[in-house]
Formats: sequence, structure tokens, C-alpha cells
Amino acid sequence: MFENVLNGILILDNEANCLDANPAAASILRVPQKDLIGKNIRALLAKCDNFAQEWKGFLQRTGHCNRAELVVGHGDTVFVDFAAATNYIAGRHLFILCDPTERTKAERALRESQDRFRCVADNIQEIIWKMNADTKQVVYINPAYTTITGHTIESLYRDPSSHSGLIHPQDRIRVLSRLEEVVSTGLFDEEFRFVHADGSIRWLWVKAHRANDDRGHWIIGTAQDITSRKAAEEKSAEHLEATESARAEAEALLKATLALGQNLAMDSLLDTLLQCIGELVPFDRGSVLFVEDSAHLMVAREANRCNVTRVGFILSASESVYLRKILFECEPVFVPNTDKESGWIDTVPFDDARSWMGIPLTAAGTVIGILSLCAYQPAALTTEHLRLARNLAVSAAVAIQNARVCECARIYATELESRRREPQPDSKRLRNLRKDPPSSLQ
Repeated sequence: MFENVLNGILILDNEANCLDANPAAASILRVPQKDLIGKNIRALLAKCDNFAQEWKGFLQRTGHCNRAELVVGHGDTVFVDFAAATNYIAGRHLFILCDPTERTKAERALRESQDRFRCVADNIQEIIWKMNADTKQVVYINPAYTTITGHTIESLYRDPSSHSGLIHPQDRIRVLSRLEEVVSTGLFDEEFRFVHADGSIRWLWVKAHRANDDRGHWIIGTAQDITSRKAAEEKSAEHLEATESARAEAEALLKATLALGQNLAMDSLLDTLLQCIGELVPFDRGSVLFVEDSAHLMVAREANRCNVTRVGFILSASESVYLRKILFECEPVFVPNTDKESGWIDTVPFDDARSWMGIPLTAAGTVIGILSLCAYQPAALTTEHLRLARNLAVSAAVAIQNARVCECARIYATELESRRREPQPDSKRLRNLRKDPPSSLQ
């Protein structure tokens, strides 16, 4: 055993001289076995300032275990672990040496790896976490947790399950159920909202996987704050929606403008106008009012859900402050809730209106009519509806003016044709009468 054991064995006397050494000791100390015999152990120690006192104290103990730095070979130093037994035979002391070089390298590599991980984990902007897969309690989390959530790491360690309370209530059930599935699926990849310590709602992107070792089952993952990305996505979606809305609006206005331009018959034109405006504005009753004179308006066309029409009805502009404002200022009027307007008069054709807008139809700087749109519910019409109606009113006024010109032209042409067909005096007979007048005239 002495010759073949893998640990080094030294036998020392009371003066710390080596009496015997096995081959393993020579290998560990990198000295020929014969050179170890008679060598004082003090010559092998890298630090031996208080050797005499330490050796005296050593002899007074029965056993000793420690790690020592020894000078070996050609002056190199190594660390060895040793166990010593004093006076196993009177005056004989046994030292058993173990070369811990590989273990020391492994421990040093582990420490360096841990230091590197700690350096990264302490400075990275993402949360790194480790959770017990069975209890769902967090066992490790890096400082980014405080930066992102506003809560301290200590509060999480005091209550390792408190992380679930940070998840937004509307996302909590989904996220926790996905977390339970990690044990079977092995993966977790979710985006969800959480409540920051200051009460604001933010977004997290969490990715994790299952890991097992001899100490248990774990879920290890990262969490990244993606609030800025979500805000950018929402803004982009809003812009896209606004673009689509603008495109649809432009197409609707173009379609309406073309439809209005193709109708020169007044009745057909007004029906087309109310139909086109109905595709843009959700009114319950729409009326086209023509200006008769400075004080009166006539209902030229009306469309409503009740199919009741009052075409030809004459109303006085002086009875409504809103109509007067439109006529004299050439500006639209919008009343989101007529119940809150003291000057509102519930009269034809605005009866039962709880939300109303009037848009002037202007041609050559003159108001030729008013487009009136009513809704039976307060706030059913909005400023956006007013903008759409104003855009269409421009084309409508031009089309109405063109239809009037065309109608006047038709009336004039009809009058000319009727006059042309009236019987005319015979020109030849008139000439004969001048040459040979009747005897009665002579």
C-alpha cells in the first residue's frame, strides 16, 4: 500500500526530517524519491518564517488537516492538501499529501465563470431569473428586476411568488397557465403587460426553458422590457389605420364627386347627394334646403329612416339662430347635443334631432342652400363627420349650380322652340296686298 497508493506519504521525525517517502510523494513534489530522504520539510515550504513555533504546536496535536504551498522541482510552487498524524509511533509522524491541482483549477475556473456571470448579470438590461419548476418560486434574479419593475429584489426573495401579482389582471391567467405548461413543453415565450411599482402599465417579453440537475427541476429564463417597441407598434398601427381611413375617404369622395357630376337632373342629383353623404355620415334624417330669399328656405329633398318627406316645405330662417349664422357667416354649425342648447327650436325639418349639423352649400361666394343632417341620439354626430360632410358639400354645391344652369337652359330652349312653332303671316300675301289693295281700302 505504501508503494502503490496514489496519495503521497511522508514519515517525519521530531525534527521534521523525512525518514521515508513513497513514490506518489516524489511525484507530487517533483523530486526523486532518494532526494526526499533526510530532507527537512522546512525546505519544501514556500513560507516558513514561523516554522519552529508552528512545528512545536503541531507536535502537541494528535492530528492536523490543512492546505500548504510547497516549493517543488526547480523552484515551482504547488498547493497540496495534507492530513497529518503525530506520534503514530513514538517519534514518528505521518503526513499524507494530496495534489489538489486539478480541483484547484476547476474551482478557480468555476469562480472565474461565476464572476463573469455575475458581472454580466449585474449590468445587463434584461432580467435573468431562475425558478423552482415545482413550486414556481423564484430562487435567483438579477438587479435588472428592480430597474424594470421598480420593485426590490429583497421583496421578491421575501415572497418568492409575488412575481405573479405584477402581471396585468387581463393577462395573468394566460401567462400563469403557459408557465405551468413549461414542465411538459420545456419552453415559454410570451409577451404580456405588467404593473410597474409606479402604477404604470408596461410590457414584458419573457423567454424560458426547463432545466434539470441533481438538485432539482428548474425554469430558467430572461425578461425584456418591450414597452417602447409596443408603443411604436401601436403608433404604426394608428398611422396605418389613419392612412387606410384617408384612402377610403378619398375614394368615397371621388366616387361621390363623379356621381354628382354625372347627374344634371336636379331630383336625381339631390337623391345622389343624400345617398353619398349617408355612406360617410350616419345621419337619421338628411335634408337639402334651398335658399328662396334672404329670409326663407325650402326643403328641396329629404331622406330619413321613417320615409317621411316634406319636400316643398318653406321655413323661415329668422326662427333659428343657427340657420341665420350659416346664411350670413357662410360657416357650418355643429350641435353635438341639442338638449344642452338653449337656442335650439324643435321644428320641421329638425324635429326630434338630438345631434345636428348644418353645412352651407356655397357657389361663387354665395350660399345657395344648406345641407342639414340630424341624428336622434345625442353626440351621434362628431366633428369628423362634420369634416367629411364639408368636403362633400363643396362638390355638391358645384353640381347643384350646374344643374340649375342646365335646367334654365332647357327651359329657355323649350321656350324658343314653342315660339318657333307659332303660325307666322304669309309674306307673299302681304306683298300682294301692298301692290293691289282691296277696293274697300281705296
